[in-house]
Amino acid sequence: MTKVIKRSGREEEYLSDKLYNALIRAGASDEVAKEIVKEIEEKIKDREKISTDEIRRYVLTRLQQLEPEVADAWQFYDRVFKGRITFENGKAVVVEKGRLYLGRKVKDFSGKGLESAEQVNDILEELKEDMDYGLSPKIINARLYALYMGVLHKKDMPVSEKEKAIKYINDFRESLGWKPYELKYPLNS
Repeated sequence: MTKVIKRSGREEEYLSDKLYNALIRAGASDEVAKEIVKEIEEKIKDREKISTDEIRRYVLTRLQQLEPEVADAWQFYDRVFKGRITFENGKAVVVEKGRLYLGRKVKDFSGKGLESAEQVNDILEELKEDMDYGLSPKIINARLYALYMGVLHKKDMPVSEKEKAIKYINDFRESLGWKPYELKYPLNS
């Protein structure tokens, strides 16, 4: 079984389900997610180890070719929830802990990534500006989905903050004439 070398140096078993779920959360179609997972499995079948950076570069390259708006959403998620900015070819730059770059703004947060509904609202303000500057509705929609999924899966955000954040996201969607997201499962922190 192939081991994945994390940025920290820690190793864990490669799990195709983990990659598939990450692709789906970023907004990839089932077909594209399955195709990329199959390609990665073929790439690593004779290898003992692969780095997360190598997987990320490959995934982002393929997403740029197959579903560019999902590649953008993946990079957006990395910036907002993982504390890193991903550039072309998937190379990641780690953002100083506590600093989150929101387009033309820099916000100082106490932890890594988003922690509160107000921070989500700041992101939505940036998305509104991005739309005003011509970012396509398809990209905005993909980023909103990534933001929504990130809030749902944020382990250290209290449920009350998640509820407010989802309300902000849905209010934003409705202001654009889009359907709000509906929860499939109860929220947990």
